[in-house]
Amino acid sequence: MSAVIYTILKEYFVEIHNHPVKARIMSPISDENVFVFQTSLYYKSKSHLDANQPASTFTSFANAERHLLQYLEEFQNTLDLGGEIAQGSNF
Repeated sequence: MSAVIYTILKEYFVEIHNHPVKARIMSPISDENVFVFQTSLYYKSKSHLDANQPASTFTSFANAERHLLQYLEEFQNTLDLGGEIAQGSNF
């Protein structure tokens, strides 16, 4: 499998229930029309066994940013309602 090199376009730093979360929007250098986001922590809902990982590929920076901010809000809401942070998902 070949390596993919990304350009980091924007980074966010937030704190959710005393957990520092770093998030970034990136684009592969080989395709400037693809955008992905990544977070340093993922939330785990009590009703799911696996971490709720965000959709990862978007066709515009604005869509990636909108989905990332929505994901961070859902993360906060999940922890407010008693959800947990998934283990081993740091970058």
